[in-house]
Amino acid sequence: DATAELLQDGWLCTGDLAYILDGQLVLCGRIKDVIIVGGRNVFPEDIERAVGTIEGVRAGNVIAFGVEGYKGKESVVVVAESRAENGDEIRSEIHQRTLEVCGLPPRDVILVEPSTLPKTSSGKLQRSKCRELYLAETLSVR
Repeated sequence: DATAELLQDGWLCTGDLAYILDGQLVLCGRIKDVIIVGGRNVFPEDIERAVGTIEGVRAGNVIAFGVEGYKGKESVVVVAESRAENGDEIRSEIHQRTLEVCGLPPRDVILVEPSTLPKTSSGKLQRSKCRELYLAETLSVR
């Protein structure tokens, strides 16, 4: 039966990361998006939320993802939309916030022009597409 193939121990495997708290299902993110930094699981949403509070960064327009880094270890890259003139200060603050969230500095901090991060037709940020653009070096860097 096709349904049985999708179930593992009675659970439907959707790729979502979640836990149960007080009998309620709490969604945390997507398993494929988790970044493993120094043996710790880092949720890109945590970095994105922290960076989104920085003055000069467009809240809700930040994407964090993992890339292969030094000696094959995963590193964090943060891409944020900003039109502020003080780009170096903003990059420094993003660097610091990322360090606070995951315990290691990001490999790269990229500022892009507003409205250039990849989004779905419904307006959701496309983390995997942004990663592809970063690796291809085709982001609209400021």
